[in-house]
Order: sequence, then structure tokens, then C-alpha cells
Amino acid sequence: MVWANGTITTYGYFGIAAVAAISSATIVIPIVPLEILVFLAAAQLNPVLIGISAGVGSAIGEMTAYFLARGGEFVLEKKYKKQIHHIEKLFQKYGGWLIIFIVGTIPVIPFDVMGLFCGSIHYDRNKFFIATAAGKTVRYTAIALAGYFGMHWILGYFV
Repeated sequence: MVWANGTITTYGYFGIAAVAAISSATIVIPIVPLEILVFLAAAQLNPVLIGISAGVGSAIGEMTAYFLARGGEFVLEKKYKKQIHHIEKLFQKYGGWLIIFIVGTIPVIPFDVMGLFCGSIHYDRNKFFIATAAGKTVRYTAIALAGYFGMHWILGYFV
């Protein structure tokens, strides 16, 4: 986490995007608690730009799961054929873009599962990327705004 904080301090918004990409590139277990870094960075940087940087960087990192599943789709299809077919119907019924966007905004859901699923069904990669970036941007902007207003409120008592 020290290297991530140093990267953000040194490179600002680009550093946030880079840390977000690296954090999201891992499958299931993130190596950096990005939510905490976004929250804390908001005390020094613009929270909206932090949200955009973290959202786009995170979407870039999520492409790892997407392409991994795209290449190994036959393994997933054999093992989870019934579940994949069910979720695929939901995508058709409610629109995949909206589902990806909503799941991207929720911090407690491991988003890698969505990337693996979308890659395995050959969901359009550009639509996946844009929906992921939009959802993650909303998520990280909300966290950054909470950090911005929360940190200024807290610091008002101590400084």
C-alpha cells in the first residue's frame, strides 16, 4: 500500500489511474484497497477527477478478467453451462450494459465475476469497457466525495 500511496502522491490523477488498473487487474482478490486510497486522496485532489481517474483505470484493469475468460471460455462453459445460460437470458431481457453499470457501482460485489462472465459469452468488449468505466466512475466519485467532505469536516476539528 505504501507504493500505491507514493505513486498517487507523485503522479496525481495518472497515479490513481495506474494504481486502479493494477488493483483491478488481479482476479478476485485486489492487491490494493483502492477505496481507501481514493477516500484519502480526496483530501488533496479534486474528488470528481479522482473518480474519473480511478473509474477509467479500474475499467482498464478489469479487461484482464474479460480477456482471460474470452480465451478460456470453453472451460467456463462446460463447468457452468446452466448458470451462464441463465445469466445470458437476464442480459438479453434487461440489457447487459445496465447490469454491468449497476454492478460496477456496488463496492461489495467482486466485479471480476462480471468480467469473466462477459468474456465467456463474447459480450462486446467496447460496451463492456464503457459500462465498466461508467459504473466504476460513479462508485469512485461517490467515495472521493465522501472523503473530500469527510476529511475537511474531520480536519476542521483538529486544525
